Amino acid sequence: MIDTFPLESLPDELLAEVITHVPQRDRLNLCLVNKRVSKLALPILYRRIYLNDSNVVESDIVNLAINWTYLYMPPNEAECWSRGLANAKLDLLIRTLSRNSERLNSIQWIRINWDLDKEKQAEVLRLLCTYSKSIIRLENVTDPDCNDIIANGIQSRHNVTSFDSAPPNSMPEGEVSRTYLPNLAQYLKQRISSNLSHMTLFMDPIQLFNCIYPLQFKLQIHDLKLHWRKEYYPPDQLKPLNQYPKLTKLSDVFDVRTLKVLTIISWNENLNKRELEILTEFYEFTEIRDLSLISMRQNPAILIELFKRLKNLKRLKTDFLHEFTPHPVSTDVFLSILLNCRELQFLDLRFENIDRQIISIEGSRFKFLHNCHCDDCNHVFQDILYGKFFNSSKDMVIRDLSDLIAKDIFTMMKYLSLLPYSKAFDIYPSVRTQPMNLSDFVTKINEYNRHYKSMHRNSTPIEPITESDVIKCYHAMVHHNKKTYTTILSNLKRLRYLVLNDVPCIVLEREGARVPVPVFFNNGYKSNMGNC
Repeated sequence: MIDTFPLESLPDELLAEVITHVPQRDRLNLCLVNKRVSKLALPILYRRIYLNDSNVVESDIVNLAINWTYLYMPPNEAECWSRGLANAKLDLLIRTLSRNSERLNSIQWIRINWDLDKEKQAEVLRLLCTYSKSIIRLENVTDPDCNDIIANGIQSRHNVTSFDSAPPNSMPEGEVSRTYLPNLAQYLKQRISSNLSHMTLFMDPIQLFNCIYPLQFKLQIHDLKLHWRKEYYPPDQLKPLNQYPKLTKLSDVFDVRTLKVLTIISWNENLNKRELEILTEFYEFTEIRDLSLISMRQNPAILIELFKRLKNLKRLKTDFLHEFTPHPVSTDVFLSILLNCRELQFLDLRFENIDRQIISIEGSRFKFLHNCHCDDCNHVFQDILYGKFFNSSKDMVIRDLSDLIAKDIFTMMKYLSLLPYSKAFDIYPSVRTQPMNLSDFVTKINEYNRHYKSMHRNSTPIEPITESDVIKCYHAMVHHNKKTYTTILSNLKRLRYLVLNDVPCIVLEREGARVPVPVFFNNGYKSNMGNC
């Protein structure tokens, strides 16, 4: 008989290290074991808090983003109820922090969701900025009214190393209050220092520091996030300041040696001349290791050159748009990534140029592409797609949008937010942009299917879609992209995490082969990959 290793025999340092590697649910349970374990677990539990307003999805194969503590939200709540529940939980957190200085002093980093109640956001920030001796990073602060709280906080004014310039309005292309830019200038004066390591800006940095606040020294920023939006500022407030020399390029503002993480989020349908210039100015920043290009119209020539310069990228996320819809990366850009970014460990992109989608549209008809012929994929085509969605020749004809909603289960997985979203699923919690669990998804799909059949007077009896059917279709999406997976994995030998066409996978060694394994809905998954 093997004796159980006693938890109590571990020294505090080792036990604390163990606690940092367990997921939130287990960490909460450890807080209830005894006083010693609780004393070690509670500071770790409160160290990094993610204030979400919708359900966080957990993987059934790997512990994701275990450094974060988040609000537990049931997966089947309607969006309005989910947000109300999140604000109620935020109230409880505020009550706990206001009564317990030890918990308050444990928090080092907090990330706030845009849609949470503004007054509650401000109260959390007020507690942290005034009393928390550990707080060093505030992420996603989007209310300009919080500037004074951060700048004047007894603790935050000295300790916080992040700078978030809140947007002038919740949505772009609105009139900007005349008080916004003067307040921003004052906030910059109070906060700009050599200690800043993280920065979020909603204005072109060159315009910001030429017209709003005179920069006295080059910023040694580690993590930079730029939002590209159209705003209507008062023209008389954007006149160049009397300073010399003028800033002309981004390397005049940011030290090219220190910038490691860059995120650009575009709110515009097309990139304007200045935004294209900014992309070329980042050619100088060859030390960037983590790059995210979100909701951006791709410019292949500029991107190809950018990836040639950023040969040491470890992480890359691309999310290109075409007329406000997600668009796959171009073949030339894809090849540039594979040829130049050989050190990638995390990659998130859409690429459908080798393997088109299982269900596509050609003219006014649906078209199938059956790539994988394993038993599981054959079952998906024969028993699920043909058996439950397209069980007559008339079903292949597209009459209107309702046909797509009723029959394209793969598109609906994304449209109904069955697949969670995260900036980086291994680092940040993955959330559903709309509350939708597997059971609710099945109910919706069957409703759409029944409605379609009744509208077109199709009397052919069909069996309803099951949860098992959905999971098998999800697995078929992974099998379907075998060529692309093989191409990526054969070129990127260090790749550990891969999100292809919105399906997050972890790359594992299986019988001598590197294979992508889906991190969500993994139960029963069998790979169809050979050696890569």
